[in-house]
Amino acid sequence: MTLISEPPASVQPLGLTLGPAPGPAELVVGDTVGAISMRAGLGAETNAMLSLHLLTGPVLGIPGHPERWVFLTGPVTPVRVDTVLDLVRIDVHLLAPGTRLALPPLAAGEPGSRWVVRPRPGHDLPPWQAVVSAARSTSSMCRNWSNS
Repeated sequence: MTLISEPPASVQPLGLTLGPAPGPAELVVGDTVGAISMRAGLGAETNAMLSLHLLTGPVLGIPGHPERWVFLTGPVTPVRVDTVLDLVRIDVHLLAPGTRLALPPLAAGEPGSRWVVRPRPGHDLPPWQAVVSAARSTSSMCRNWSNS
């Protein structure tokens, strides 16, 4: 089950269940929401490709060296082995069910994770297959993302 406690108003339309626990907004990857992590450079290219096809969705920027972007998607379905191997090659990870993601506040200026693309009320999450496909296609056009 996917839980959010005290979610920002714009996250509620994602079809997530509200949890009773007080505290910062949190997303648990599960049955209704998937999450895909990749380096920020590949993430930017992937997001541009998704935008061309009107498939953008919420994206978190996670600080670190290098920064990683986490794409929130529709639920993950079974994955072929060759797809998993290709994702490993380009340093793209499907976050496991039960992974907890702290959601940043919608106000800018807070340290920590940030919204690269904010959730939009009334918009569905992109299918995870579309994000994976865009990342794989982009990485084949920009091979240096897999090595940087």
